[in-house]
Amino acid sequence: MKKKTLLSTLLAASMVIGMLTGCGADPAEGSGQSVSQTESQDSSQQESSTEESGSEESSAEESRDSGSDAAYQSLLEIDTLENPNVTLDHYWDPNGRDSFEMAAIKRYEEKYGEGTVTVNAIGWNKGIETMQANTAAGNQSDLIFTEGNACFPSYVTGNYFQPITEYIQQDLGSDFMDQASMDNFKYKDEYYVFTNSARTKPYLVAYYIPLFEDNALETPGELYAKGEWTWDKFLEYCDILTQDTDGDGTIDQWGLGPRYKLQNFAYASGIVGIQEEGNGLLKANWEEERLLNYFEFITKLETIQARAQRKDDNGNLVTFNDGWLGTGAMYIEAINQEHLANRDENNNNAILGKNEDVGFVPIPTLDGSMATTPVWDNGYAIPNGAKNPLGGAVLAAMILDEYAKGLREEQALYMTEDEIKLYYDCMAKSIPQRKNDNLYEGVTMSYGEEEAKQGTPAATIIDTYKNVVASEVEAYNAKVQN
Repeated sequence: MKKKTLLSTLLAASMVIGMLTGCGADPAEGSGQSVSQTESQDSSQQESSTEESGSEESSAEESRDSGSDAAYQSLLEIDTLENPNVTLDHYWDPNGRDSFEMAAIKRYEEKYGEGTVTVNAIGWNKGIETMQANTAAGNQSDLIFTEGNACFPSYVTGNYFQPITEYIQQDLGSDFMDQASMDNFKYKDEYYVFTNSARTKPYLVAYYIPLFEDNALETPGELYAKGEWTWDKFLEYCDILTQDTDGDGTIDQWGLGPRYKLQNFAYASGIVGIQEEGNGLLKANWEEERLLNYFEFITKLETIQARAQRKDDNGNLVTFNDGWLGTGAMYIEAINQEHLANRDENNNNAILGKNEDVGFVPIPTLDGSMATTPVWDNGYAIPNGAKNPLGGAVLAAMILDEYAKGLREEQALYMTEDEIKLYYDCMAKSIPQRKNDNLYEGVTMSYGEEEAKQGTPAATIIDTYKNVVASEVEAYNAKVQN
C-alpha cells in the first residue's frame, strides 16, 4: 500500500478525540464553496425499505439494461479489474489505528496487485476542500471517507458524490451492507454512501449498574424490558443520581455524563421539527404537541444538570460535569462494544471479557416505546470525477465486509448474547441526524433548543417560531417546485 500521510501528530490526536466523541463540525463550513441554488434545494425523504421496494427493483433493472457488469455479481466476487489502482482519501492514516480497514486494503492488494491502493490522510473535516482541489487538478480520488451527519445530503446536491446504486444490486441487504444503514444515505431513490451497522455508530445509553443497585433503583435495562424506559423515568434517575456524596457542597456524582446531544432524545422518539418529505420537499412539524413535550424535557434535564456547578479559575460559577461511567450513572455516546469491556487499572480495555458492571439500552422515549436509534452515520463515497469508480466500490465493499466480520468477533468477546441481539435490533431501526442549519438553504433546524435550555416556556417557544419555521419551509419548497 502506498500512503501519503499529511497530518501532524497533534492533528491526528485531535481526530482521535473527535472519533471518540462522535461529533464533528460541518466539513462544508469555511470551504468558500458556493453551491448553486438549484442543486442545493433538493432533498428527499429517506423512506422505509418496504415503501421503496419498487424503486429498488427499477434501479436494478435500469442498471442491468445499461450493461454494467457490477449489477450482476457481488462486489466481493469480481475477479479482475480493468483498472485495479484505487486512491482512497481518508481523514486519517488507517495504518496502525484501524485494523479492519488495513485488513481490507491487504485483501484488495492480494487480489488485484501489490501497491494498487494509495491512501491520502487528508485531515479531519477536509473532505469538501479535498474534492474541490482534486477536481481543479483533474485528479479526483476514487473513494473518500465521509461523515454523513455533517455533509448529507448537501454533498449530493452540491454534486460532489456520484450515485452507487448500480454497484450494489447484489450486495444491498447483505450482512455487510444492511438495508437500514444504507437507507440513511439514500437520496431520490439513489444510494450514495457505502456503509453498514458496523461502520455506523448508534447513540445508546450505557449505564453503570452498581450506582442503581446502591440506590435501590431498577436499572434502565429492567425498565426497558417492561416498556417503562420513558423520559420521565430518565429525568427522575438523573435527578436522584446527581449527588454530593461527600457533603462538601459540590456535586461529585452525576446521573448523566457529559457530551450528550439533546437532539438525539427527539430523534429517538421520532420527533423531528423539520423533516424530509420526499421529492425534494420539506415538512414542518411545529404544530405537533410532542415537540412541545420535547422542549419541556430539555428544560427539565438542563435544570438538573445545572446543579453541578463549581467555581472556575476566575471565581465564576460554571456548570461542570465529570460524570463518566462510575462517577456517572448513565452516559450517552456512539456506543461500541469496547465501551462494555473489562478495564485494567489504567482504564484500558486490555482485559478481554464483558464488564458485568456496565449495560446499555436505547435512548429513552417519550412514552417508553421502542426507540428509533439516532446514528453517527459515516461511510465511503465515490466522488464525481473518480477515474476508477468500480475499483473504489470494490474496496469499499471489502472494508465493510471486514468491519462486519470484525464487529461480530469483538461483540462475542465484550457483549452478552442478549446485548448483541439488542444492538442489531436497534440498528435495524435507525435514523440519521439531519440537524445542521446549512443542510437546506434558508431553513434553520435549531430553533428553540437554546431557549428551552434557558428555561423559556415550551408554549412560548412554539408560538415564537412555528410561523417562522412554516414560512422558511414554504419558501424552500416553492424554490424546489419552480
